[in-house]
Amino acid sequence: MKKPFPKAKRHLEYVAFFHFQVSTKEGPCFIFVAVDAFSQFAFSLGVERDESPKSILKNIYFLMEQSDFVKYIDLGFTLVLGEHEELSDEINAILKPVNGNLLFSKGFNSYLSNPVLKSFRDSLSRG
Repeated sequence: MKKPFPKAKRHLEYVAFFHFQVSTKEGPCFIFVAVDAFSQFAFSLGVERDESPKSILKNIYFLMEQSDFVKYIDLGFTLVLGEHEELSDEINAILKPVNGNLLFSKGFNSYLSNPVLKSFRDSLSRG
């Protein structure tokens, strides 16, 4: 039997970081988002023209600067990514000074991010 994903018991215990692509007349762009597993609060981080390592790391830095993120950072946090394991050293260099940990889990990241993505799709279909 498959073990269920852990349930967050406090703010920022688990934070999913992800991005999705949208098409524009000027080409694709990538919207970077993070979501707190406890509150389901979505952090809108940025829109980039690519999903390069530079863009990914920049948006992780942006998350660390968000006022709604910083106010809960004292107890530490775990950033959950579904991909980009090749950037683990660089990501850990960003997270460690602010009491953060890194977890790569495609399934857990999807579990945490899917409600936000579904809500986004639903709001677009109503428009």
